[in-house]
Amino acid sequence: MKKNNIKYVLIPAFAAAALFPVLANDNQVKANDDKTITTSNINTLESTNKKTTSVSTANNTIEIAPTTSASSVNSVKPTPANNTEATSSTNVVNNKVIKPKVPFTVTEYKQKSALELAQLIREKKVTSTELVDLAYKVIAEENPKLNAVLTTENGKIPKAIVDEAYRTAKEIDNRISAGKLAANPVDWKAQPFLGVPALIKGLDQLKNGDYTNGVYLNKGKIADESGPVAKEFAKLGFVILGQTNYPELGTRNITDSKLFGPAGNPWDPSRNTGGSSGGSAGAVASGMVPIASGSDAGGSIRIPSSWTGLIGLKPTGHVVKFPLVKTIEDAKAYFEKTELSKPKTLVEPPKDLKKLKIAYTLKTPLKDLELSEVAKKAILETVDFLRKEGFTIEEVKEFPIDGYEGIKTYTVGGIGEESYVAAVKGVTEENKRQLDPTTYGLGTSSYIGPNANTDISSVKPLSTFIDQMNAFYKKYDLFLVPTNAVTAPSNDKKVDPYIEPDIAEQLYNINKIKDPKERFNLLTKQWLPMTRRSPYTWVFNLSGNPAISLPTYLSDKNLPFGVMFAAKDNSEKVLLEIGQYFQDRHQFKMNPAIRSSNVSENGNKIGVNEDGTKFEYAVPTYAPTVAELSTLNINNGTVSTPSKSENSLNSSVKEEKKVVNTNSTKLNSTPKTLPNTGESTNNFLSAIGLSFLALIGLLKRKNNN
Repeated sequence: MKKNNIKYVLIPAFAAAALFPVLANDNQVKANDDKTITTSNINTLESTNKKTTSVSTANNTIEIAPTTSASSVNSVKPTPANNTEATSSTNVVNNKVIKPKVPFTVTEYKQKSALELAQLIREKKVTSTELVDLAYKVIAEENPKLNAVLTTENGKIPKAIVDEAYRTAKEIDNRISAGKLAANPVDWKAQPFLGVPALIKGLDQLKNGDYTNGVYLNKGKIADESGPVAKEFAKLGFVILGQTNYPELGTRNITDSKLFGPAGNPWDPSRNTGGSSGGSAGAVASGMVPIASGSDAGGSIRIPSSWTGLIGLKPTGHVVKFPLVKTIEDAKAYFEKTELSKPKTLVEPPKDLKKLKIAYTLKTPLKDLELSEVAKKAILETVDFLRKEGFTIEEVKEFPIDGYEGIKTYTVGGIGEESYVAAVKGVTEENKRQLDPTTYGLGTSSYIGPNANTDISSVKPLSTFIDQMNAFYKKYDLFLVPTNAVTAPSNDKKVDPYIEPDIAEQLYNINKIKDPKERFNLLTKQWLPMTRRSPYTWVFNLSGNPAISLPTYLSDKNLPFGVMFAAKDNSEKVLLEIGQYFQDRHQFKMNPAIRSSNVSENGNKIGVNEDGTKFEYAVPTYAPTVAELSTLNINNGTVSTPSKSENSLNSSVKEEKKVVNTNSTKLNSTPKTLPNTGESTNNFLSAIGLSFLALIGLLKRKNNN
C-alpha cells in the first residue's frame, strides 16, 4: 500500500472508532423510541397491587383493574384474540413471500384525524375493533393524568358502554368484510366516519352513561337512552367509547365540578382545559380520540379549543352543538352531514378569500380590561400573516358591544332557568354547598311569576346586541379577536379562582338579600372572573353569530393559544375556509403528539410502515411538558396540587401567569442513558468492523483506478 493512501484507511478508521459509539447510542435511542411506539409496549398504568377481572367481549378480552382515585380511568386493557406481542416471521405461501402485517401503532393512531382513520378502515388497512383497542389503551394511559373521561362505574368507564363499543366495532368490521353481500352494506358517503372511535361530552346523554348534569346531589343517575348528539354520532358511523368530563350544568368556562373534579390540560396537567367541553378537549388533545362532541352557550367549544390547541367551531345560534377536532377536513365533513346546529341557508365563501374584508381589535368588550401580552402577540402575528398574504385587514379601536351591558342580558338567560331550578329542588341549608354557588344563586332566583325576587329593569333587550353586530358586519366580513385573554388557568383555585370566595359565600346566602336590584347585581358580578379570562366568546352567543377558534400561537411558556374569527349569521362555510387557508399554510400549532405534518421541519423523525402510512414519533423543540399528576388528588370534590404561589393573583388579567412544574417530563421522550459494558464492547467491535469496511472501500477504489 502506498504511503499516501494510508490516510484513506486510517482517517476513516479513527473517525469510525470515535464516532460509532455515538451513532450506535443514537440508534439504540431510536430503537427505544420505536419500542415505545409499538402497541404491545404501551403502559396501561394499572395498579400492581390490585387483582384484575377479565370480561370477554366478542374476540377481545378486557381486563378491568380496580382504581382508587375518582379521576382514574377505567383501566381497560383490550387484547384482541388474534393479536400477538410481536409480528410473526415471514411466511411462504404458494411460493409467494407473505410479509407479516405491521401493527398500527398507538403513535400512528394519535396522529390521524377522524377522516384519515376512516380511510384506513375503508382500505382495510386497519379494523374498527383494532382502533377501539388502541383508543382504550390511550385512555388507560392518559386519563389518570388528565381526568378527561368520566369513570362513573366504580372508577371505570361503565362496562355496558365498553361492551356496546366493541359490539358496534365488530358489526362495522363484519359489514366491511361482507361488502355488497352484507345485510346493511356500507354507504361511505352517508357515514364518512364509519368505525372511528369518539367520545361524547358528559352533558350529552348516552345510554348507560352519566345522567347527573354534573350535580353532586344527582350522583349515580344513569341514562336509559341516548340523546340527540349520541344518535347523530352513531348515524355518522362513530363508535362511542364513553363520556367526557364537564362542569356542573356546563356553566363554567373551566371544567371542574364537585362531582367529577378538574380536567388536566395535556400541555400541562396542572392547568385546566377550559370549559364546559373541557373533557372533550383534553381527550382529543391527548390523542385518546380524534374527535369528541361539544356544546357552546358561552364559549364552551372555543375556550377549551384555544387552551388545548384544537379547532373549535361555534355554529350560528345562541346555544349550539359541534365537535372539537384537529383538522378542518373533519369539521367540514361533520358540518356537511350533521343535522344539529346547522342553518338551512348558508353564506357561500368567495372564490378568492382575499376579497374578504377583515377587522381586528386589541380592545375587549370590558372596556377596563387589558389583554395579556400573549393575546396581543397572537393577534398581531395573525394580522402580520394575513397582510403578507394579501388580505385587507383593519384595526378597530373599540369593541362594537359594551360587555358590561351584555353581561346583564346574558345573566337573565340563566335566572330561574329550568335546569338550575331542578338542581335546587329539595336542597336544604345543610347540603346546599354541594351545589356550585352559581347553580344555587340562579336556581333560587326568579324574575317572573308570583315569586319574582330579582329586578332586571336595567337590562337591555337581546335585540340590541344582535343589531349592533349586524351593523358591524355590514362593513366587515370577518372579525378577528383572541379567543381568550390569557392562556389556560391553573387548577389551583388559590391561584386562579373561577369565582371570588366572598361572592360565592354571598350566592349561598342570596335568599337573605331582600333588595331585588342588589340581588341581580350579585348574579351579574359573579361572572366577572370568567368573563375577564374569556371576554369575547360569550358575546357571539349573545348575538348568535358563528365563530371559530384556530390554534395559531404558542406562548413562550409553551402553552397553546387560539385566535377567533367571527362572522355574520350562517357564515360557517366562510369560517371553515379561512381555517382551511391557515391549515394549508401550516399556521396551526398543535400538540405534536397528536398532529404533525409529514415534513420533518420541526426535527421530527418520520416512520413509514409497510402499508405506506407515514407517522412522526419524535417530539420537536416546542413540544409540551407534562407534569406528573400523582399529586393531583380528587377527594370529595377538593383538589390538592403543589402550590404555584402563596399569594392570590389579581382578578384582572394583565399577563400570563407563571407556573413552575418541578416534576415535568417531555411527551414521548426516551431518556438517553450511558451504555453499559456490553453496549460499549459492541460499539468497539462495530468500530473495528467499520475500519475494515473503509479498507475494503479503498481497495475497491484502487482496483477501479
